[in-house]
This record gives sequence, C-alpha cells and structure tokens, in this order.
Amino acid sequence: MGLFLLIFTSTFLGVCAATLQQNPQERFSGSDRRDTGNDIFSDILSSNQGSSRFMLQGDIAVKRNRNALVCRGKSCLWPKSGDGLVRVPYTLSNNYTSEEKEIIQAAMEEVTVLTCIRFIPRHGEPDYLRIQPHAGCWSYIGRVGGAQDLSLMKTGCLHWGIIQHELLHALGFQHEQCRSDRDKYIRINWGNINQDKERNFYKMSTQNLGVPYDYLSVLHYGKFAFANDAGKPTLEPTGDPQAVIGQRVGLSSVDVVKINKLFQCNVCSYLLPDARGTFSWESKQRPNISTCVWLIRVPEDKVFLQFESFSVQSSPACAQGSVTVYDGMSTKSPILLQKTCGNVRPLGQVASGKLVRIELASRGTGINFKAIYNSIQCGRTLTRTTGNFSTPGFPGKYPNSANCVWILSAPAGNKITLHVAPFSLESSLNCSYDYFLLRDGQRQMKRCGIVRVLDFISTTRSLVVYFHSDSSVQENGFFATYSFAPIS
Repeated sequence: MGLFLLIFTSTFLGVCAATLQQNPQERFSGSDRRDTGNDIFSDILSSNQGSSRFMLQGDIAVKRNRNALVCRGKSCLWPKSGDGLVRVPYTLSNNYTSEEKEIIQAAMEEVTVLTCIRFIPRHGEPDYLRIQPHAGCWSYIGRVGGAQDLSLMKTGCLHWGIIQHELLHALGFQHEQCRSDRDKYIRINWGNINQDKERNFYKMSTQNLGVPYDYLSVLHYGKFAFANDAGKPTLEPTGDPQAVIGQRVGLSSVDVVKINKLFQCNVCSYLLPDARGTFSWESKQRPNISTCVWLIRVPEDKVFLQFESFSVQSSPACAQGSVTVYDGMSTKSPILLQKTCGNVRPLGQVASGKLVRIELASRGTGINFKAIYNSIQCGRTLTRTTGNFSTPGFPGKYPNSANCVWILSAPAGNKITLHVAPFSLESSLNCSYDYFLLRDGQRQMKRCGIVRVLDFISTTRSLVVYFHSDSSVQENGFFATYSFAPIS
C-alpha cells in the first residue's frame, strides 16, 4: 500500500469530485428536504399524530378479518415466481408529483438491487400495493389481498428510510424490537412509556431466521419511542446504554440479509452503509457464484473508492470475469469503471454522490480483489482534456475538517501538466495540519504554507491530488488548472 493510501486511510479510519449529473437515487438517498435529524420511527410517529386511523405499534394498519400482527408461515408473503423473483405490483397515486414518485421509486430500487424482490407497476394483478398520500405513514403486514393501501403522506413520509420501513412491513416484517428474543439484547423501560402505549412494546412470536438482532434496522424503534418524558429512553441496549439504536437513513445490511432469507433469494449482494469500510472477493472460496453486487451507501457526502489489490483473469472482452463500477445504484447510472479484468490495479474513483454499485461477473475462479472506500466532502474524477479544480469556497477561505480527492485520468499515451496558483494553506512542520498531497505513480509531493507557483508534469497518465484541512486555522486554498497531451 502506497504512502498516499496510508495517509488517506489513517485520516478516515482513525475516527468513529467535472461533477456528474445526479440521478434520482443520488438526489433522494438517505434524506429529503425536511431533514429533522430524528430517527426514522420518531418521524413516523410525528407524521401519524394527525391520523384518525387506528394503528398498532404506531404505523401498522388493521383489517377487521385478520390479526394485523400475525403472518403465519408463508400465508401472507408475496409469491415467488419460477424465475426466482418475488414480484410486488404497485400503483402510485396521481396526487404525487413526478419528483415525489421518483423518491418512492428510488427507495424501492435499493430493495430490488440487493434482493429478489421486484416492485413492478401494476398491470391488472388482483393483489397489489396502492400507495397513496393518506394521513400519516403506515402499512399492513404482508400481503393481505386485493388493493392494499400503503400510506406515504406528502409532508413527513417521503423520506428514503420511512418509505423502506413501510415497504418492509408490506413484505411481512415486524418491528425489530418486538422480536421473540429481544430481551437478550434490549431492555424495555416500562416506567418511561405512556400508559396507553405499552402494547406497542409487547413481544411477538416471530421468525427470526437465524439473523442477529439488529439495533440499526430500518424497522427498529428509536430510543425514545412513545416516551412519557422526552429525556427518558423507553428502549436501551443491554450492556451498553449508550449504544445507538434506530437510525435515520434506510435499510441496514442485516435488513438485506433478512429479506433474502425470508424469501429464499438466490442472490449474492452486500449493502455497505457505513462512512468507510472494506470489502473483498476470493473466487476460489465461492466458485459457484457467477454474479455479485456490492452497494456502497455512505450516510453523507460522496464516495471515494480504491482497490488495494486487483487480480481478474484476463480474457478477450473480459468474458471470463470482470468488475464494473457505477456512479449510483443502477446499471443505468454513469459508469465510473468500465468492465475491467487483468492484473493492473484500477485507479481510484470519486463518485458524484452517496451511492456506488460494484458488480462482479465471473465464469471461473480467477478473481481476487480487495477494495477500500471512504466518504469525502468534495472532489471528482477528471477525464476531460483540460479543466480546473480548487479548494472548497475558493477564493474564500476553505472550511475546517475538509477532505477532498481529485483524480486526473488521461488517455493511454498521454501525460498531465498541472499548474497550481495561487496556493495558500496553513503552514506546519511536515505539513501535518493542512496539506496538498499529489501522487504520480510511486512519486509524491506534499505541500503547505504559501507557494508562489506549483508546476508539475506527470510521468504516468494519472494523478491523484488530495487536500486535507484540520479543525482550526483557515487560509484561501489553491486553484489548479490541468491539461492532457501526448507523450512526445
């Protein structure tokens, strides 16, 4: 691992990018315009306060002819087709704007990317989800038959995580803290619960599918759900009262496992929802898997992806195996890394937002790689013949605690000329506070302070420029221009 990667990794892992056009998934993933900072279930309860509908556990609708909380065996599951897919027909009310429909469909797509569930527009199917903006956010449990209402109120419910919360109810999932084995993992503070709300915390006979209890499930109550005092928790993890429970983004990685287990999906998929992490593949250990998908979804900012090692058996048109990277969750998203094979480690990639899809295709056992990703505040991948980039806010002062990466990638047989002026960063011994770090193959250069002009000509066809600022002292930063030209 090169020094640049070590510096970058220690900066990001030691604590708890011409811009591509954003697709709908990028615009709406993880938040909406009304971002309260609450956990998902707190926002659901807030939205449901004005609803006159009787609901159990805060957001589960009741049908008179069945127990709304019981889904026995597979009696209320959506059926699986012979091709291994579970198709769930739906309609979207025309009371939603086109943008609001995009929000809902993008939240659906994350489920379909990672599982065998397919939410499909209804074409006459008798059983379907009828998604409408009634009062509040609520759903039935599982498939109940006929036109099945699922409410996503326009104000308060059109949040990525809330949509997925209600969709998982419709697929047959209960709230996580009602699991039959929950007492091993969580303590209910009955004295802190409103007197008429205790039933919302009753345990249930649930199919736990051999999956670990998940404090961060999209279906978990927040710590203060139904509290009679806003400062007193109703739920606390056993052993560690300070542990985080509930969240405000969307599916957890364990939620994905649960869906695939319940519906016996024959898929290889991984959700990577943390701000930083690693993943790898050794095909000898899983020789019978021909395709696999990793979906990176960082909580905020944008994704910086690097391969630490890469070995994929070479073949014409990469027919025996390949790795492709998309700037978004869909194969319709812009491509960051074209279908690639061989033993040359690909350049790092800076996405336009919070989502990156990595897709593996294999016909043999000759695929091995390891990758690392982080969330960064700014940067981009630059592939045009000429261009420029600068520190955030230039010519004003750059912000504190910023991390940016620019990757300059020229065509084969080209070199890169870089000109940086003006240049003003906080000065420090060994540039340990704020710094500009440039990497050209095995060569690298680190600068801070005031530099009149910085000129650099690459020896390879790619450069990586990294900018870091610490938590104090701001300067005016830098402005850089670059150009690609054939090596003479």
